[in-house]
Amino acid sequence: MSLKDKPVDAHLGPSDPTVNYQRLDSLDQLPAKGRVKHTGYVQSVSYSAPTDPPLLKAVVVDKLGGVEARRGTAAHVRLIFMGQKHVPGIKPGVKVTYSGMVAPVDQIPTIFNPRYIIVPVPRG
Repeated sequence: MSLKDKPVDAHLGPSDPTVNYQRLDSLDQLPAKGRVKHTGYVQSVSYSAPTDPPLLKAVVVDKLGGVEARRGTAAHVRLIFMGQKHVPGIKPGVKVTYSGMVAPVDQIPTIFNPRYIIVPVPRG
């Protein structure tokens, strides 16, 4: 059977269907720890220094812009891609659905090496 005969189904869950992710409508619902799935926007991306091991950090928020985001009070989660200097499609302004295990790191909700899908946004 070739790949043409098998449709590709993008999903963000684990291969084990018994593992449940908490689906979040807003980052205000973000638990301190646990498996989550959420759709948001990449607000900013930062890279590790050339002398440090490769690491890409992306901050995700519910909505871009807004007064709260500029003041730094908007709920956010940090996605860390270890061993990566560049992650395809992860750049500011991109809508992304991601899932993974969230845990506080330096009192910031963080997900290491999340699964993600870039969500196409219709042009208006």
